[in-house]
Amino acid sequence: MEEPKHIQQAIEHTKILFGEELGLVSEEDVLNWLKAKVRHMLEHDFNRLVNLLYRIDVYEEKARHCFGRQNLEIADCLAKLIWERQLQKVRRS
Repeated sequence: MEEPKHIQQAIEHTKILFGEELGLVSEEDVLNWLKAKVRHMLEHDFNRLVNLLYRIDVYEEKARHCFGRQNLEIADCLAKLIWERQLQKVRRS
Protein backbone atom coordinates (compact mmCIF):
# COMPACT_ATOMS: atom_id res chain seq x y z
CA MET A 1 0.00 0.00 0.00
CA GLU A 2 1.17 3.47 -0.87
CA GLU A 3 2.25 5.82 1.91
CA PRO A 4 -0.26 8.63 2.59
CA LYS A 5 2.42 11.31 2.18
CA HIS A 6 3.27 9.97 -1.30
CA ILE A 7 -0.40 10.02 -2.28
CA GLN A 8 -0.81 13.62 -1.12
CA GLN A 9 2.37 14.72 -2.89
CA ALA A 10 1.27 12.97 -6.09
CA ILE A 11 -2.12 14.70 -5.84
CA GLU A 12 -0.33 18.04 -5.57
CA HIS A 13 1.82 17.20 -8.62
CA THR A 14 -1.33 16.25 -10.53
CA LYS A 15 -2.95 19.59 -9.65
CA ILE A 16 0.08 21.37 -11.05
CA LEU A 17 0.23 19.14 -14.12
CA PHE A 18 -3.34 19.94 -15.11
CA GLY A 19 -3.31 23.50 -13.79
CA GLU A 20 -6.50 22.90 -11.86
CA GLU A 21 -7.47 23.11 -8.24
CA LEU A 22 -8.68 19.69 -7.27
CA GLY A 23 -10.65 18.86 -4.16
CA LEU A 24 -9.31 15.33 -4.17
CA VAL A 25 -8.13 13.54 -1.08
CA SER A 26 -7.86 9.87 -1.99
CA GLU A 27 -6.29 7.73 -4.66
CA GLU A 28 -9.74 6.59 -5.76
CA ASP A 29 -10.89 10.20 -6.16
CA VAL A 30 -7.83 11.03 -8.27
CA LEU A 31 -8.24 8.00 -10.51
CA ASN A 32 -11.92 8.78 -11.11
CA TRP A 33 -11.09 12.41 -11.88
CA LEU A 34 -8.23 11.37 -14.18
CA LYS A 35 -10.47 8.91 -16.05
CA ALA A 36 -13.00 11.66 -16.74
CA LYS A 37 -10.28 14.12 -17.75
CA VAL A 38 -8.58 11.62 -20.07
CA ARG A 39 -11.92 10.62 -21.60
CA HIS A 40 -12.63 14.29 -22.34
CA MET A 41 -9.21 14.77 -23.91
CA LEU A 42 -9.62 11.62 -26.01
CA GLU A 43 -12.83 13.04 -27.44
CA HIS A 44 -11.99 16.74 -27.64
CA ASP A 45 -8.26 17.43 -27.33
CA PHE A 46 -6.25 14.39 -28.40
CA ASN A 47 -3.08 16.39 -29.12
CA ARG A 48 -3.08 17.76 -25.58
CA LEU A 49 -3.41 14.22 -24.22
CA VAL A 50 -0.48 12.96 -26.28
CA ASN A 51 1.64 15.96 -25.24
CA LEU A 52 0.74 15.36 -21.60
CA LEU A 53 1.76 11.70 -21.79
CA TYR A 54 5.05 12.72 -23.39
CA ARG A 55 5.68 15.53 -20.89
CA ILE A 56 5.24 13.31 -17.84
CA ASP A 57 7.23 10.56 -19.51
CA VAL A 58 4.64 7.79 -19.55
CA TYR A 59 6.30 4.76 -21.10
CA GLU A 60 5.39 4.68 -24.78
CA GLU A 61 4.97 0.91 -24.87
CA LYS A 62 2.50 1.00 -21.99
CA ALA A 63 0.56 3.85 -23.62
CA ARG A 64 0.37 1.91 -26.89
CA HIS A 65 -1.04 -1.04 -24.98
CA CYS A 66 -3.81 1.25 -23.66
CA PHE A 67 -4.62 2.59 -27.11
CA GLY A 68 -5.04 -0.99 -28.32
CA ARG A 69 -8.00 -1.54 -26.00
CA GLN A 70 -11.71 -0.93 -26.47
CA ASN A 71 -12.66 2.76 -26.42
CA LEU A 72 -14.22 2.66 -22.97
CA GLU A 73 -11.11 1.06 -21.48
CA ILE A 74 -8.59 3.50 -22.96
CA ALA A 75 -9.32 6.31 -20.49
CA ASP A 76 -9.18 3.94 -17.54
CA CYS A 77 -5.87 2.47 -18.68
CA LEU A 78 -4.25 5.86 -19.41
CA ALA A 79 -5.50 7.34 -16.12
CA LYS A 80 -3.81 4.50 -14.25
CA LEU A 81 -0.57 5.05 -16.18
CA ILE A 82 -0.62 8.79 -15.41
CA TRP A 83 -1.23 8.13 -11.73
CA GLU A 84 1.48 5.46 -11.58
CA ARG A 85 3.93 7.89 -13.14
CA GLN A 86 3.02 10.65 -10.68
CA LEU A 87 3.60 8.25 -7.78
CA GLN A 88 6.93 7.10 -9.22
CA LYS A 89 8.16 10.68 -9.41
CA VAL A 90 7.18 11.32 -5.80
CA ARG A 91 8.86 8.13 -4.56
CA ARG A 92 12.12 9.11 -6.25
CA SER A 93 12.21 12.64 -4.87
